[in-house]
Amino acid sequence: MENLIYRLISKSGYFRIVFALLAAIGMFSTIASASSASTCANVVTSISNIYQDVYTTIFILGLLLMILGGALYAGAHIMPGSTKGSLQGYGMGMIIGGVIGVVIALLAPYILQLITGAPVSVGNTAGCV
Repeated sequence: MENLIYRLISKSGYFRIVFALLAAIGMFSTIASASSASTCANVVTSISNIYQDVYTTIFILGLLLMILGGALYAGAHIMPGSTKGSLQGYGMGMIIGGVIGVVIALLAPYILQLITGAPVSVGNTAGCV
């Protein structure tokens, strides 16, 4: 499975292009709805909607990584010695990756508040002049 994912990401140019196009379509469709009427409220609402989507995705993936990493780390204790260390390493890496993802998701509102000048939440238009 790991080898298949590596091949898709590193060697398949089509996968990269499709992924980039899907990400661009998602971002531009949200921003395009705000650019039809160029008011501050629409732009802040647009950024808030993007933030909510990214926040939810990163937070869920972070929690999922922590749970799966903990299960892998715990399951490694019943394996033979030759594979025990490598499985524990993978499990610990997944736990650390999950923690970093959750921390990024929790710090995102403060970073976006610095950028927009308004507290970021869904539908918030505070701070517009």
